Amino acid sequence: MLGFALICTSFASVVAQSPTPVPVLTWRYDLTHAGDNTQETALTQANVNPQSFGKLFSLPVDSTVYAQPLYVPALKMSDGLVHNVLFVATENDSIYAFDADSNGGANAKPIWQVSLLTAAYGAGAGATAVPWADTGSPDVAPTVGITGTPTINSATNTMYVVANTKENGVYFSRLHAINIMNGTEQANSPVNITATAAGTGAGSSGGQITFSPLWQNQRTALNYYNGYVYFGYAAHGDLNNWHGWLFAYDATTLKQSAALCLSPNDIGAGVWGSGAGMPIDTNISGGRMFVVTGNGARSNPPFNASTDFGQSVIAFNLANGALTPTDSFTSFNYLTLNTEDWDQGAGGVLMLPDQPGSYPHVLVTAGKEGRITVLNRDNLGGLVSGASSNTNALQDISGVISQGQGFWGTGAYWNGNVYVWAGGDNPGTPNAGMLFKMNNGVMDTEPDSETTSTSKFPGPTFSISSNGTQDGIAWAVQADQFNTNGPAVLYAFDATDLSDILYESDTNATRDSAGPANKFSVPVVTNGKVYVAAHGEVDVYGLLNAAASAAAPVINPNGGTFSTSQSVQISSSTPSASIFYTLDGSTPTPTSTQYTAPITISTDTTIKAIASAPGYGLSSVASATFTITQPSFTLTGGSIPAIAAGGSATSTITITPAGGFTGSVSLSCAITSSPAGAVAPPTCNVSQPASISGAQAVTSKLTINTTAASAAALHNPLRPFVKIGEGTLVAIPFFWLPFRRRRWQTMLGLLLLATLASVACGCGGVTKTPSPTQGSGGTTAGAYSITVTGTSGSMQSTTNLSVTVQ
Repeated sequence: MLGFALICTSFASVVAQSPTPVPVLTWRYDLTHAGDNTQETALTQANVNPQSFGKLFSLPVDSTVYAQPLYVPALKMSDGLVHNVLFVATENDSIYAFDADSNGGANAKPIWQVSLLTAAYGAGAGATAVPWADTGSPDVAPTVGITGTPTINSATNTMYVVANTKENGVYFSRLHAINIMNGTEQANSPVNITATAAGTGAGSSGGQITFSPLWQNQRTALNYYNGYVYFGYAAHGDLNNWHGWLFAYDATTLKQSAALCLSPNDIGAGVWGSGAGMPIDTNISGGRMFVVTGNGARSNPPFNASTDFGQSVIAFNLANGALTPTDSFTSFNYLTLNTEDWDQGAGGVLMLPDQPGSYPHVLVTAGKEGRITVLNRDNLGGLVSGASSNTNALQDISGVISQGQGFWGTGAYWNGNVYVWAGGDNPGTPNAGMLFKMNNGVMDTEPDSETTSTSKFPGPTFSISSNGTQDGIAWAVQADQFNTNGPAVLYAFDATDLSDILYESDTNATRDSAGPANKFSVPVVTNGKVYVAAHGEVDVYGLLNAAASAAAPVINPNGGTFSTSQSVQISSSTPSASIFYTLDGSTPTPTSTQYTAPITISTDTTIKAIASAPGYGLSSVASATFTITQPSFTLTGGSIPAIAAGGSATSTITITPAGGFTGSVSLSCAITSSPAGAVAPPTCNVSQPASISGAQAVTSKLTINTTAASAAALHNPLRPFVKIGEGTLVAIPFFWLPFRRRRWQTMLGLLLLATLASVACGCGGVTKTPSPTQGSGGTTAGAYSITVTGTSGSMQSTTNLSVTVQ
């Protein structure tokens, strides 16, 4: 029996166990935010390699994903089915609930998807996510929607998330409580985040600082603890009058329980952490949360509402939803950090589990300066003025990387090791990931192993998976191509020796390439899968034999050049597969048009299609390009030289067949535009071309004719004399008549003479306008347009020419 037991034990050590679905309800697994899942039983150092591990499928979303995805196993959802669910929030203020294990069949689309930009979620008409240009900084782009990682209270199935919106030019930051089973708002949700604090700092008015939902950046991950929700703000690129803020809300009523401005008499003290969660020590009565801040002034204790907390690590007691500062650490050279823009809080703070030795309760912080500082969280140490190093810290480690190259990530911890990866200044020098061993609560001052791969800004944040103290894997996402739309790269290292690379996604890029890189992407490892947030998608990695892909669709005919429309059929050999396709050359997803019947292709088109089936991953993409050359013809005309009025000009019209066109083309022409008030416009005529019998073009002659100026008189040469005589002829009889006879004969005489005068001048005294061809100046000078039209049955083609008359 003992021998049999030994054999079984040996066999179990080489065969992966069943996967363990560990909930991920907050940033990096739990409230310690230390980044280690020690219950990963499926992924081992033996099977995470390019042969057996790779990309299974992708989940498309509508924007950038800065918030880390969350995971809840065995959840009965609104579709009535039980799923392991992955929740994804985007910078377009959308939240998705996906089946975490498959994107085939019924799981090809999200279980639910909601937009927090709608009235149902408290937004006003025309609401959008905030355009990054409104903030003045592209740090979060293309829009600012949901940036901080949400948190979930599994007891009530409620997700807490902060969303930023722009509504008719007004900016809002709202706290939402979302039912994770169906995506609806919970009671009392959402609430508009507002606050004021006494202070004389930047942007103050009347001794008050007002929270700005535009200038503040909700960057930290949210925490749910003991019935309250906690989160913090920094800035967008240090622009405008911004301040670091901390908030606490009752998780049931969503009433604000605390709001604290961290720089009431200055500017800054932002809570960045590159999106990290603020670790909570739950062994302290009421809970103790640790926060690290960036540039800003710092005040000496005692703490009060006027304290400035720049460049510090601060401990807050959370009893009854309060934010009560109880202790702090500030680096000896914090004024230099401010001058150089070396934020202490560029990365988050790492809280280690209890360590052996004199100081069991340890924190590790590392910022832009590149200095790694180990603190006693029971006595953070305050500030030692005039010192040349941090003598108030347990350890002060400098020189590991060049000064100012900096850390923008948060350290991770597993099995006595601390993992950090500097990112270089932006864009800066590439740096390697580093492992430091802990010995009796003391960290080695030089790395014990380093990655052979390097990363520029911002540098990865590690996530560790293991089965207890065995099969430790250090996972990291290299995202330094975020500015060039290059792919993220997922790495897996031996967690005991970072120089040993187990897997990297660009080894087999055709199969495994991740989506476009997002800054600060942290891999989530649970239940035998790794989830990587990217721009516009979340990529899912796992053991390749765990999920076969559906067979790629077959497109028939498979593209080509045709002279008539084509009826195209698409099929897949995978049973019960659904096929989704696009006609614009874009990559199809399960949200694309579903194939149900043959598609008629009558124009140049590229069809791309994928197959999805229950129990399978998405297929690879099938593609076919169709070129349709239907019979047609085109007209072109040669240039026409300028013409003097009375002259003519010609142009050659060329009729070119295409797509096998044959037959006759009937041509006509027309003057389609003339100068304003033009007289005697040109005329045109076009000869009829020969019939087209082959591939050769035929020609026709277009003739333009104009009218010359006329030599005819423009007026009657006797007209001046008639006009002068009219008054005389009328007046003479009037004076000849005796006075007594004038009265009754005057009118008769005038009438008679007027009639004679009208006959003599031909127009009763009004000048007659000559007709266009009678005594005119010919065709009016200027530019004229001529359109030649060719017709053959239902086909028609035109060409436009122009001529100038001088």
